[in-house]
Amino acid sequence: MLSIFLIPMFGGVLTPSVGTASAAIDDCKGDLSPIVWNETISRHAEVPQNDNWWFEEDWDEDKRGGKNSKRQNDEGTYPYDPALSPEEEWMYLNYHSPSPVDTLTTNIATTMLIGNDSVGALRVNLSSEHRTTICVEIQGVVGDSTVPAKADVYLMTTSQYENYEWSYNRMHGDRFTQWFERESISDDEFISEVPPEWAAFDVTGWKTYRDVHAYENTDSVVMSIAMDGPEVYSSLFSDMEYQEFFIVVDTWDNSRRGDAGVQDKILVADVAISTVERSVVLPNWTVSIAFFVFFMAFVLTPVIINRRYMDAGIDPQADAEKKLMPSLQQ
Repeated sequence: MLSIFLIPMFGGVLTPSVGTASAAIDDCKGDLSPIVWNETISRHAEVPQNDNWWFEEDWDEDKRGGKNSKRQNDEGTYPYDPALSPEEEWMYLNYHSPSPVDTLTTNIATTMLIGNDSVGALRVNLSSEHRTTICVEIQGVVGDSTVPAKADVYLMTTSQYENYEWSYNRMHGDRFTQWFERESISDDEFISEVPPEWAAFDVTGWKTYRDVHAYENTDSVVMSIAMDGPEVYSSLFSDMEYQEFFIVVDTWDNSRRGDAGVQDKILVADVAISTVERSVVLPNWTVSIAFFVFFMAFVLTPVIINRRYMDAGIDPQADAEKKLMPSLQQ
């Protein structure tokens, strides 16, 4: 029982910390397949000049501003440099389609140009029957030359990416900023102005897949994903929803501490995805069976040992060899 608690404690010492991955794009090797955009994968973006903050009067599924479209701010009040915004309008004006892309079972590679203070994302449909390796390398572009650069790389499900979008749009909007000052406070201001009981509270609520696929302030990332079944999401107030995945390259100063900040240049992210079919995929219930057998063996072992100890002093031939004392002859 003690080993069950000690192994996870010391296991973290032997594993690399999240967010410090450094590997070459060559780790994702294999024959590449052609990409059919919006069928194999799809490209998405978040840019500072597009105000996507939704209001109650804009939420109408039959009109502009419904759940499958985004509303652009005509005023364009948020400052940006067009020379540092290589994204095309179709990447950020349209909401990602509710129809999933094809399940990814081949090897692909592509390059994303990500503008200053922006987000580049690839929507993919990962297979639970394959082990998927995602490699990302990041460089900066200044003029006609490449320079070193760092960014944040996240892996998110559909629902997680929607929360992340909400955070980005609010941080780059010009309304309701006073409601959520917590996210824009700097590290020093946060420590001095926020009460300790609220220090761990994050109004955005966004997180990454399994809470671990967050690689921040890095120029090279290799992540491996193996799922035991299709990713689904359900809550008390909604039906079960199938989840896709978003490979996110973040170049803005988001709400997480320790992430890369704005670097005033265009970033180039080379993304390669490699898939390998898994030979054996055990069902989920095998984990319960394995733990049940382990704990039953843990409980029964002392009982069996004690039983064998108590029976060790009994000689089965003793009763057969007993003889009555012969009576005295008178």
